[in-house]
Amino acid sequence: MVGGRWSVVGGRWSVVGGRWSVVGGRGNPAGRRPAGRDADCQVVLTDVLCSRVHAVICCRNGIWWVRDNGSRNGTFVNDQKIDEAVLGVGHLVRVGSTEFSFQQSEDAPTSYSTEHMLLTQTIVRNARVDGADANLMALAAIRDSEHAQDLLLLYQLAIRLLSTVDPDEVIRSSIELLHDHAGASLVGFLWLNDERQLTPKLVLPEENSERIPLSESLTRLVCDEGQAVWVANHRHCSTPQNLQHASDALCVPLLHEGQPLGAIHVYLERGRFRQSHFDFAISLANITSMALVRARHSKTLHSDLDRLKARSPGYDEMVGDSPPMVELKTKIERMGRANGSVLIRGESGVGKELIARALHGASLRADRPMLSVNCAAIPADLIESQLFGHMAGAFTGAERDHIGYFQQADLGTLFLDEVGELTLQGQSKLLRVLEGHPFLPVGGLKEIKVD
Repeated sequence: MVGGRWSVVGGRWSVVGGRWSVVGGRGNPAGRRPAGRDADCQVVLTDVLCSRVHAVICCRNGIWWVRDNGSRNGTFVNDQKIDEAVLGVGHLVRVGSTEFSFQQSEDAPTSYSTEHMLLTQTIVRNARVDGADANLMALAAIRDSEHAQDLLLLYQLAIRLLSTVDPDEVIRSSIELLHDHAGASLVGFLWLNDERQLTPKLVLPEENSERIPLSESLTRLVCDEGQAVWVANHRHCSTPQNLQHASDALCVPLLHEGQPLGAIHVYLERGRFRQSHFDFAISLANITSMALVRARHSKTLHSDLDRLKARSPGYDEMVGDSPPMVELKTKIERMGRANGSVLIRGESGVGKELIARALHGASLRADRPMLSVNCAAIPADLIESQLFGHMAGAFTGAERDHIGYFQQADLGTLFLDEVGELTLQGQSKLLRVLEGHPFLPVGGLKEIKVD
């Protein structure tokens, strides 16, 4: 049935002409309005090409949406098949052989009525952004050679980003790959700054950055919804926020733990994107977000390490330049380069731990952890558990696995103070480990060897 007119006036639905009926006039604008052959649908269509519940119309945040309900013949907006689309004034919605014209009065509730670009565009497709799509893409690659090539490109990108600790380099590598893959007129990346505002970080090619501005309203939409969107332009508008320079646009948010880190925009001035471009952009955004989080954490850790090194007293703790002190420092330098255990002797209070820290600082392990343990403070019946660890259930009270001091200091330095306070049995076990033999955690079955 072609030529129907479907209008929305302040939340009231009315349909003029054609062989259909509307069940329930006024309703909550945020409610669902199903359309199909089923008698329970609010818009009942006597059309054999329609499914029982063919599509659903709803209003979210003042915006009217139409969503296909997994119908056999699909739902179309302006002759484009959609999964979900925002409805704008004059849009033609085709359900089966029935076509509607969407109209909306000026007093109808709409928070985006003057500024939101989607009143003149159609969302061809939208998809939740999460890591699961990478698995789906890998499975699809088994049957689709085109996806297999895309998967190879994403794999190469992931390998490249693993060795990248600079966030700017992560962004540039990802954006350059996406620009080349999609053949886009413009690809832009917006980054969440310290003021929690999304600002342009990189736009390629740079000469198009002023001529083709990034849509602020599209950025807000994807970040608020947590979904990637594919927008097709159907008529131009007067404002740059309305994608007047793009015939097709993709926008994908970068999310971490459900919170936006940024957004990627991909625009075409002429032509249309393919489904593979949309899938590729989502997968690339997931990889990029994880790489950015890792790079930012790495940069923060390096900054913290530099600050700690700057604050570390090092040899400044050892005051004096007398002949005995000079000789001691020379020994520390020489023994620090050796790869073995060192016995430090001296009366209580002479600075044995000070010497241990200096030895660690002079060794090749200076950038690794150093653990200091006071053996006199370890109860006699817990010596083996504290030094070598234990497994859950090894003894009463051992509710979970415990990693001992030797494992905690693996590849680093372990300073055992007051070794003479250990029991003879504890000292014998300690000596065996210091000689390079592996050990068993209490209750364990697998020997562990540490450095």
